Amino acid sequence: MFSNIRELLGDERKTLRKPLILLALDTIFHMFSYAMLYFVLLDLLDNDLSISKIKTYTIIMIVALIIRALVNSKGYMGIQIKGARAIQKMRISLGDHIRNINLGYFNKNSIGNLSNIMTNDLQDFEQTLTHSTSDLIKTVFLSLYLLAITFAIDVQLGTIQVLVVIIAFPIIYYGGNKVTKIGKHKKEVMNRVISRLVEYLRGMQVFKAHNLAGEKFERLEKSFKDLKKESIRTEISIVPYVLLFQIIVDLSFPILLLTAVTKFGTGTIGKKELLTFIIINIALTNVLRGFAAQYGKLRYLKLASEKLISTYNEKEMSYKYEDVNFDNYDIEFEDVSFEYEEGENVINSLSFKAKEGTMTALIGPSGSGKTTVTSLIARFWDIDKGKIKIGGRDIRNINPDSLLKHVSMVFQDVYLLNDTIYNNIKLGNPNASRKEVIRAAEIANCHEFIEKLEKGYDTIVSEGGSTLSGGEKQRISIARAILKDAPIVLLDEATASLDADNELEIRKSIKELTTDKTVIVIAHRLNTIKDADQIIVLNEGKAEEKGNHMQLIKNRRRYYNMYNEMERAKRWAI
Repeated sequence: MFSNIRELLGDERKTLRKPLILLALDTIFHMFSYAMLYFVLLDLLDNDLSISKIKTYTIIMIVALIIRALVNSKGYMGIQIKGARAIQKMRISLGDHIRNINLGYFNKNSIGNLSNIMTNDLQDFEQTLTHSTSDLIKTVFLSLYLLAITFAIDVQLGTIQVLVVIIAFPIIYYGGNKVTKIGKHKKEVMNRVISRLVEYLRGMQVFKAHNLAGEKFERLEKSFKDLKKESIRTEISIVPYVLLFQIIVDLSFPILLLTAVTKFGTGTIGKKELLTFIIINIALTNVLRGFAAQYGKLRYLKLASEKLISTYNEKEMSYKYEDVNFDNYDIEFEDVSFEYEEGENVINSLSFKAKEGTMTALIGPSGSGKTTVTSLIARFWDIDKGKIKIGGRDIRNINPDSLLKHVSMVFQDVYLLNDTIYNNIKLGNPNASRKEVIRAAEIANCHEFIEKLEKGYDTIVSEGGSTLSGGEKQRISIARAILKDAPIVLLDEATASLDADNELEIRKSIKELTTDKTVIVIAHRLNTIKDADQIIVLNEGKAEEKGNHMQLIKNRRRYYNMYNEMERAKRWAI
């Protein structure tokens, strides 16, 4: 566990040393109560107990309690404050790390798993850091301290006490393994619960329409029942081992007491040593009993640190240059191949060049690789073979964050934050002034409908933008891209699912957005890309045809057939 803490906290762990030392000191002053009890009993045995001595012992205990209060409060506050600060930095660093991993990581991990890592696992690790670890250190420190006194009284008694711990520890260790095994399964169930909750909330409209809300949504109901079952299993899995450990520890006391009394009878140890041993052994028994419960909890919490380390070990996308200035914004694919899953190529030896300031349209059947091409340009993924260049530079050598400064993206599925419309547009350029935000909205043809809202630009949009229509969301997305004013625009034709009125408005906005830019557009309607400088027909990740509209019509191949089908469909009527 401590190695996990060192690995996760790095240099931050040094800030926790002082509070941990203070909490360890608390254990020493904790023993003053036992020490005063010891002296009272000795005085009783020697018939030497007096009011003045009782007063002295009382003052010592009060002073010890005051010191304990000061040391403990300072240590506890220190571990809480510095632990929380360390976790805060971890949250930021973990978020930065995750966003630098390619999208394959997100495809392989459910939203429940990712949410669990960023919330529950970090919270469990914080509890480990601020509570369990310090408690365990105090317990171990106090146990060693008491064992040392036992050995000082009598080596044989100390040896027997150590043997009891050696015999009992494998039991609690095996119980910890059980907790770990069941705890892993519980975390998997928790992942499913979070995924089902997100699924339920996002799909509420669909579930209501099909009368599947509440208990009728069996997937969510089952996940809750599974979580209840696994939570109970996890809690009770350690109980038999804790009880057995505590029984052995409790049984050791009368055995050790009998041994000590026998030694006293033979004169091996004196009256004072026997009394000291009894007090120390009572204290040690209580400490070991508490250790059993702490150990099981720590083993479960350790799962969180292992999950966090596993996440940090996910390979980030590499690069050579932190920032670059492109000579131009030509986009070039050189014999590019890519697969999401091994053995299933999505892009096959694709080569093309989109010159600066031109529009290149990608068309083809579903699954032909159109969206993948735009994702590769944005470096959401790294290619398996070939090169993708912008301005003659291989994008794999460029920091993904720096690369995306030069790219604007507008896709069909628009996601808006649970924030004001103003802040949603400003996302395109956080440094923009209010005047610039409004100007971008005007160009995107959304200023008029925003002004009609009750609070205008300060109107709060619900998460995902569900309080706005599809056309309104799309125009806000375009305003965001216009405000960014990036030289490269990746466009998944945003009008494919809109009505005629909205489509016309969006087309005007897109024209403003794409003027004098290098544009890659995924086309769903061929009539929208007739004027593109280059049209690439994709099929199974390969470029079957390249050229402008007239050239492809003359070729009389796939594009020609697709265009004719579209024209015939226009004439179709009931």
